[in-house]
Amino acid sequence: MVYAGGDTFWSCGYRYLSPNYMAVVSKSIDGGQSWSRHELYSGSSYGYVRAVAVDPSDSDKVFAIGYKNSSYAFFKTVDGGSSWSEIVPTGYTGTPYDMEVHPTDPDRIAVASSSGLYATSDGGLNWAKVTSSFSYASDLYQSAELNALIVSTTTGIWLWENWSGYPVHWGEDPGVAAINCVVTCAEDQTLYAGTAGGAVWASSFGVGTEYETHSSIPSGELIVWPNPVTGGSASLKFTIAASSNTSVVVHDITGRAVQILSSRFLSAGTHEFRFDVSELSSGIYFMCVQSGSTTRSARFVIYP
Repeated sequence: MVYAGGDTFWSCGYRYLSPNYMAVVSKSIDGGQSWSRHELYSGSSYGYVRAVAVDPSDSDKVFAIGYKNSSYAFFKTVDGGSSWSEIVPTGYTGTPYDMEVHPTDPDRIAVASSSGLYATSDGGLNWAKVTSSFSYASDLYQSAELNALIVSTTTGIWLWENWSGYPVHWGEDPGVAAINCVVTCAEDQTLYAGTAGGAVWASSFGVGTEYETHSSIPSGELIVWPNPVTGGSASLKFTIAASSNTSVVVHDITGRAVQILSSRFLSAGTHEFRFDVSELSSGIYFMCVQSGSTTRSARFVIYP
């Protein structure tokens, strides 16, 4: 089921009318108390809508993907379901499980399927596989906090930053066979993942913490501000308990070191750095401070 704003929800599936399976989507405008059914395919053999998605900028524009007579079919409405158009999705394959529309471009749509992550940039006509890094994707979630599409797979969680390039693996695999669903929470800056075994895992993705004027920070903590970084530079402040050789390095989301801010002996206490980000691309980064045997890190985001 997909939330479309207000009291409006969409769901999808099929209606069995012997001997046929009818591909349907259903809409509720009263919070689920009543539903109207839209049959997208009612011919012979097999029809099934497996995923539905709503354009974030226009709740009357809704997309659906599934099967029509056992062949892949993609459907679209621009008037809230009063009428539907059908597209044969060229290049798409695999059982669809979930679908997301790009937050600002409704012609860009992604589908999680049994064959991986697929995307279109022309409204559903032509599709291409985004990556071969994983062969199965079950759930998608567009995170405004991370500026990325989160993909749950049988090999953990992947992030597709700004729907460009290739997805990258998110952190450590929680050690379960499949991640079935993901969601982020802006309030506590946490990514939650539901697994096939019925458990919920949490990972703090933190886009930074503001400590008033940054004049003081709790011992042992590390902060980057402003966060997100929207200009050409940012500041870093951290404390170390004992004087030691200390390295301060910026890593990208793949773990590659992209900027070394310092690598020298530092005295115990609080230290502050101003660093340039003008040569770094938009996306997620990690500030890592290693002092003696202690390593701390903080995530920060660079926006265009």
